[in-house]
Amino acid sequence: MKTTAFLFRLTCLLMVFGTAILFTNCEKEHLSEEEYILEQESEIVSNELTKDEYLTKIQKDSLREKGFDFPIDFDWCSYVPNLSGYYYGNDGGHYYFRQIGNQLYWFGEHPSGFWSNVFKGTISGKTITGTFYDVPKGGIQGQGSLTLYIGCFGLTISKTSGNQFGGSLWTKTSKPANLPLPRSAGFGTVNDENDITGRWIGDDGGVYYIREYGNMVVWFGERFFISGQPSWSNIAWGSRFYSQLWLDWADVPKGSANSSGILRGFVEGPDYITLGHNTGGFGGTRLWRY
Repeated sequence: MKTTAFLFRLTCLLMVFGTAILFTNCEKEHLSEEEYILEQESEIVSNELTKDEYLTKIQKDSLREKGFDFPIDFDWCSYVPNLSGYYYGNDGGHYYFRQIGNQLYWFGEHPSGFWSNVFKGTISGKTITGTFYDVPKGGIQGQGSLTLYIGCFGLTISKTSGNQFGGSLWTKTSKPANLPLPRSAGFGTVNDENDITGRWIGDDGGVYYIREYGNMVVWFGERFFISGQPSWSNIAWGSRFYSQLWLDWADVPKGSANSSGILRGFVEGPDYITLGHNTGGFGGTRLWRY
């Protein structure tokens, strides 16, 4: 009888132990392959690395698999990706950044129409130096120099100098569905071929807000709003010599186009401009002040 009781207890104990093993294996089966591998690796390195060190190791291994091989002591914040995209400013403005090589262009506007501006700068390391000009889609007529600092991974841009500019922090985020529409000129002249500042209409259907400041000429142009956004938008930046215009242009991501090139134009009269020798697919050939 004692032998029988002992065997019964042993059988029960083995059944409990087997159930525990089965339950543990089932739990493992419910984990995804990636979660299971991560769990196993975490157990291996838990005694050697902190959690932050381990997560950094995972990030670096992932990047190396994609062809990015960084030294162990790499400063992650020193890496600057392409900055093109939509940024929201702490001045309430919409900013559309376009980076081409080491050149950065933007168009910025407040949805109220109080101000709008274009910017062109040069990127060196994590610093951007450049100049902005207000354009007559808004009512302010400022201009000046800016020095900016690029935050980690380009997710933020901060101003380090530039007293004549109100905004000081730009955060990269998703572009809103509905963006500010074209409007009347906030400033400018008419019937004056010595100053082409104002609102112009192109034979390509675009609305152009041109600013002439000394021998500098800048503009912002946009065309055809569909579902709250223009089909294309661009800025131009250059000089005027007598009646000749020498401009570079670049699309900015308020619209969906992504081209750039050069423009050569002539001020034919107080309210008429012709454009020629255009590259990059620029379609307009005539502008009328309106």
